[in-house]
Amino acid sequence: MMLLNLLWILAPLFIGFFTVIRSKTILKIIDRSLMALIYLILLVMGLNLSAMENLDSELSKILWQTASYIVCILGMNMLFFYYLDKNLPVKTEKAEGYQSSTLSLVFNAIKLLGSIVIGVILGKLLLANFSIELPTFKHVADWLGQGALMTLLLCVGIQLRSNGISLKAVFLNRYGLILSVAIIISSFLGGMLAAWLNGRPLLEGLAVSSGFGWYSLSASVLQKSLGPTVGSVAFFNDLFREFFAFAVIPLIMARLPLSAIGSGGATSLDFVLPLIQKTGGIKVVPIAISFGFIVNIIAPFLLVLFGSLAQ
Repeated sequence: MMLLNLLWILAPLFIGFFTVIRSKTILKIIDRSLMALIYLILLVMGLNLSAMENLDSELSKILWQTASYIVCILGMNMLFFYYLDKNLPVKTEKAEGYQSSTLSLVFNAIKLLGSIVIGVILGKLLLANFSIELPTFKHVADWLGQGALMTLLLCVGIQLRSNGISLKAVFLNRYGLILSVAIIISSFLGGMLAAWLNGRPLLEGLAVSSGFGWYSLSASVLQKSLGPTVGSVAFFNDLFREFFAFAVIPLIMARLPLSAIGSGGATSLDFVLPLIQKTGGIKVVPIAISFGFIVNIIAPFLLVLFGSLAQ
């Protein structure tokens, strides 16, 4: 079963990576489709939450566990990254006149969270006003989420290929490889610590810590294997990483460039890459691409592995 889940996750990703698309129009459509697919995945998560018994008590549990994971995982990450910066110095260049948009970041987060809320409300209305059996409702929601996730991974693979990323160049980047190992080990330590503090299985902590900021993937995979509560904790934990990265990268890039790059996790390859380039210069971009690519490739493996083992 674990092997089948792994193939289900990785097949569309690699099919996309080895698909050559040169049309700029099609690539733009794929770029725009990614955000719509993320909204759909989060909407489905809301639908699944609406079908959960004792939802109010579960929400308080989700918030507490999320806070624990954020503090433990990010705290452990930054300790490891700080050590690397002190022993592997990297030169940076700051772009002139750079300004970050906090308002845009907050607005995007509100839209993401709003998708879950809409899903919960819609699910409650459907279950209350239509004679839909709960197993049927959950089956349809799972089918929608699975289809959206596979399409999302296909699009991500195409994006990686269209950006001209070479597998050889990525995996031979010394800094990117070291930073990848650091985030994996430190996230695992932080995840297990958070799980222990919450009285949860250590394997569950390893599963939640395996998203590395890829919130749409971790939410969908762990919701499927461990339920909507764990899926929601993984989503909020990974979403916060993006907030954290946008906040700290401009502040620490000049003194702690590896810490700045590593703070973004999987998003260092896409959402926060322009910020990394503008605050650290073109010299740090290959590190960010290498690090982000490796983390994006390893995250599906680890999420499926630990999600299956923790069941």
